[in-house]
Amino acid sequence: MRPLLFLSALLTVTAAAAEAPAPRAEGSRTAVFALIIGVNRSHEANLPTLRYADDDAARYLDLFRLLGARTYLLSRLDENTRRLHPQAAAEAVDPNREALTQAVGALAKDIALARERGVEAVAYVVYAGHGNVRNGEGYLSLEDGTLTGHALAREVVGRLAADRVHLIVDACYSYFLAYSRGPGGQRRALAKGFSETQGLAQDDNVGLLLSTSSARESHEWEAFQAGVFHHEVRSGLFGAADADGDGQVSYREIAAFVERANSAIPNERFRPQVHVRPPRGSELLVDLRPGLQRRLEVDGASGAHYILEDVNGVRLAEFHNAPGQPLNLLRPPPRGPSFLRKVGEEEREYPLPSVPDVVRVAELAPEPVRVASRGAAHASFEHIFTLPFDAQAVDEYVYPQPSALGLEDSPALSPRAKLGWTGLAIGGAALGSSLATVLVARHTREGVTDDMPQREVALRNARIRSLNTAGAVLATAGGAVALGGALLLLWPEAEAVPQLSMGPDGAVLGIAGAF
Repeated sequence: MRPLLFLSALLTVTAAAAEAPAPRAEGSRTAVFALIIGVNRSHEANLPTLRYADDDAARYLDLFRLLGARTYLLSRLDENTRRLHPQAAAEAVDPNREALTQAVGALAKDIALARERGVEAVAYVVYAGHGNVRNGEGYLSLEDGTLTGHALAREVVGRLAADRVHLIVDACYSYFLAYSRGPGGQRRALAKGFSETQGLAQDDNVGLLLSTSSARESHEWEAFQAGVFHHEVRSGLFGAADADGDGQVSYREIAAFVERANSAIPNERFRPQVHVRPPRGSELLVDLRPGLQRRLEVDGASGAHYILEDVNGVRLAEFHNAPGQPLNLLRPPPRGPSFLRKVGEEEREYPLPSVPDVVRVAELAPEPVRVASRGAAHASFEHIFTLPFDAQAVDEYVYPQPSALGLEDSPALSPRAKLGWTGLAIGGAALGSSLATVLVARHTREGVTDDMPQREVALRNARIRSLNTAGAVLATAGGAVALGGALLLLWPEAEAVPQLSMGPDGAVLGIAGAF
């Protein structure tokens, strides 16, 4: 009987090992570092203030800490975010140029020390906030200035000197951080124009995960209390995008996951366009295995739409697995209760116990949902995660090619800016005409001679007075119009207010065009 018992125990251990995430390869030594930047208020006064860039930054801090990353956070957290994320509140510094320089310097020293000790260094640079294009080059906003694609490549990515850098950005025009266009919106050839402006697209060690392929809007949603793109990316990095169950999320998996999450949105305007380019020679975006010792196992017997959140209602992750698609998700540290909510016709909520480290959803008993829906969700964003995700979605995903993406012209001017430039043009033309009139008058005066008949002299003097009067009128009018145009361009615009979609229970949606 004892041999049978031993054989049974051996089979049990073997089966358990097969179900668990694969361990790291023998001798593999990798250190993870993260620089996270969240900017609600741009240095450009005419741009709207975002509400949740600081929340995105704080949640990325929590995520990368689950993976054991050495993390630096630059964000000015508002009062609500400080309450929800006390650790982030204790560590965050203001997102300005000086703080960025100091954080990059400290992180570069950490990475250099790791590499000196023979440890591979992988760095993540994450940004949430405003973006724009100037003279054909994309830039990100800090509170006191800009961070261009060239500066990002040279002063951040280059200075870190990590073995691999993964750049994750949600900002308008983020595509042009790596892929520039000429001044005035002229399109440049890929091989020439990109290398002339910055090196992000040319650096083989840099992977790109950008929220917009060109000049589309970035979005925030009240229901997420986060940016839509970053919420989806974090959800995938919690493990929901790991379609093959190997404990790692590849660039193809995260791109397919985000694309699938948004595919059901009818209006293309509200559908985030994702540009993905992995580093050369590696598809790996993040290795979850160090954090999956503490995990939530979703068996996938029947697919469903789930939301993982903490006791304060902060959405940690969201996913919709297809039938037959099991998932392993990271779990937050046991600092308080967390919940898995099943969304749909029959909503259920599963309280997640603090122990053991591995919790299987199939073994949990559902309870009534703690809170009701916050009201009617936006007609577009409510479609997010309505389509199930599985390995087939990953297999069918095709990386976008830069040459196939629409490089749109420069950002459209606001009506006030158009009026201002029109005023400058008209004023300049009037001043030019005034100068021409004065020159004609001077030429006419110089043509008067002593032997000229008095009648001709009188006619010329009358013409000179008429020209001088016209010149004075044109100069006065042109100067006034030009001054008015300059004031329209230079005077700060009133802060834009995000459009809110109203439901029976109040405003539920804020869409910020983060330009």
